[in-house]
Amino acid sequence: MQTSTPDHTSAKQAMTPQLVVVSIFWLGLLLVASWVKPDYSHMSQYISEINATGTTAAGVLGWVGFVPFAIVVLSFLVSARSRVRVEGISALGYALLFFYPFAYLGAALAPCDAGCPIDGSASQTIHNWIGILSYLGFAAGTLLLAFTPRAHWALRIVFVLLAIIIGLGFFIMPTENLEPVRGAIQRYLEIAQLAVFWLLLGITRKHSSNE
Repeated sequence: MQTSTPDHTSAKQAMTPQLVVVSIFWLGLLLVASWVKPDYSHMSQYISEINATGTTAAGVLGWVGFVPFAIVVLSFLVSARSRVRVEGISALGYALLFFYPFAYLGAALAPCDAGCPIDGSASQTIHNWIGILSYLGFAAGTLLLAFTPRAHWALRIVFVLLAIIIGLGFFIMPTENLEPVRGAIQRYLEIAQLAVFWLLLGITRKHSSNE
């Protein structure tokens, strides 16, 4: 007896508008931050510093920016789960992608101190641990997606490369010598993470009795 599964074309058509919303929301968040906080630098500051304690519009940008964005990404990941053909270890990889919206919720609920130092308040400490878990968890999840059954070999390679970029980027981002460009590095990492979401279109389910 055949099981009912979404056609892969329909799955992509359903996922694409959500991905567009996620991408536009992320870009809009950056643009609004530049408008509300004219002293904010995308080149040298972390994205979480948009909501840093003691800075302009602190708290507000977390609740009207980070939290809604996290909800949008969470909604996408939940609804897309039934449309991608991950199973076994790749299903674990997909689950680890939820660290991405978790990081934005953490940036709102446990904001960093001004300057986002390694050492700081209790909120900063929690913030740091959330960052460690979210980046490394997401990188691990991306790597495990390379084991998606019947995924094209080129797609597997891209998942591995993106996992390396995200993982290594996280470790080099806080180094002292790169402080003037750490914001730019993080933006590239964020683009890499968004690329992982878009690549999920390449592993959507096909209508068959085996899936």
